[in-house]
Amino acid sequence: MKTQAELSAHPHNSIPMLAELNASNNPYLKVLPSGFHMVNLKTLLTVADQHRFGIVAINQRSPQIVRATLEAAWRLKSPVILEIAESEIEYCSMDTDRLAAVSHEIVQEMIEKYGYAVPVGLHHDHIQKDVVGCTDRSIKAGFSSILIDLSKLSLDENIAKCQEVIRKIYPLGIALEAEEGFVHSVEATDVDHIYQDVENYYTKVEDILKLIVSTGATGASCFIGNQHGIYKAQPRIGYDRLREISEAIREYQSYPVMHGGSGLAPDQFRKIIEAGARKINYATSVSNIWFEHFPQPLLDKMNEKAEATNRPLRKVLKWFEEDIEQLDHTASIEAMVEHIMHMMTHAFGSHQTALHYRETVPFLQL
Repeated sequence: MKTQAELSAHPHNSIPMLAELNASNNPYLKVLPSGFHMVNLKTLLTVADQHRFGIVAINQRSPQIVRATLEAAWRLKSPVILEIAESEIEYCSMDTDRLAAVSHEIVQEMIEKYGYAVPVGLHHDHIQKDVVGCTDRSIKAGFSSILIDLSKLSLDENIAKCQEVIRKIYPLGIALEAEEGFVHSVEATDVDHIYQDVENYYTKVEDILKLIVSTGATGASCFIGNQHGIYKAQPRIGYDRLREISEAIREYQSYPVMHGGSGLAPDQFRKIIEAGARKINYATSVSNIWFEHFPQPLLDKMNEKAEATNRPLRKVLKWFEEDIEQLDHTASIEAMVEHIMHMMTHAFGSHQTALHYRETVPFLQL
């Protein structure tokens, strides 16, 4: 496996080294009284790869989802990644500052409640439009990693823009996820032709290898037949292609990221992890459990708004914030906790793995 110094010394590279994520290197890093701070992707995924498990990254569309995610992680002593996508921030009213504040507050509660810590990452998902602005806000909010998703651009343009970002974030210890091969949404109406001949659209090994060598990205988001949202039909997942990608990039301490996990069965996730994926994005299934516990009159109003605005249900949240805040979320949080724990145990294999981080994450009290 190549070291960061060897990667930076690659004849086609002039990329900076990824510094350790600590308060000395990053003045924006929030350190709790216990010594806890967020952990970057390099640390999270390297250990996961050594022990062959996946780490779930859940989109935090509400404070209730944050609480459920962290409660599940603490109960099972599992690492976890909290994330929010650029496209979600406005309709979820969950910007980087708010997510960072809510996350650290609940982490502190978990440490006091259980008497130990687990590794947690804070990740800005799918930065696509306002690359500079989102990057700067992520830095100042204390995020530990970001995804620059410019997969719609040419590979060379993608690399060039990622290189601009890493010169800013790597000295701070903030890790990068990059994407090669566009992961579509099930809500898109113009991509059905892709899934008729999906194997021809899988991310090419040589392309993602070039992206990783040129950027030093820890997370390698790729397209292997996966889609964002709940699948309308069983996807044709390219396990062999995923394995080829994993084997090609592992020596650069880079690991595949599986986007679009909601709706897959635990045995499918186990095959995905066996093939090398180490970060598993999982959002819609968790959000749907939260929605299922809303009172029917509220859901009816939300569905009417969704139909009137031609939006999915989650994208009308901002119009109903006051109604949602008044609900008792006890049952929905526990239902989400149980589901996340089930997936950590039976799909991702991350339960009881926090102990593997004791050497690399010194503040863990396990």
